[in-house]
Amino acid sequence: MSYTLVFTDQYNRRAARFLKRHPDVRQPYLKTLQLLEANPFHPSLRLHALSGKLAGLHSVSINLSYR
Repeated sequence: MSYTLVFTDQYNRRAARFLKRHPDVRQPYLKTLQLLEANPFHPSLRLHALSGKLAGLHSVSINLSYR
């Protein structure tokens, strides 16, 4: 089963700015997006729901330093 990722304009701007500041994370970021699209529940993504102001959203990890 394959899932479809939907990106907002705001997300695209923030992601571009993040990758410009951290070019070394580009490859793990792309790999994370591919894995997320294929299987969002893969254990290495460490998918979890957010709370507070971000309730209703989820977070995944790119590596141990970035999510």
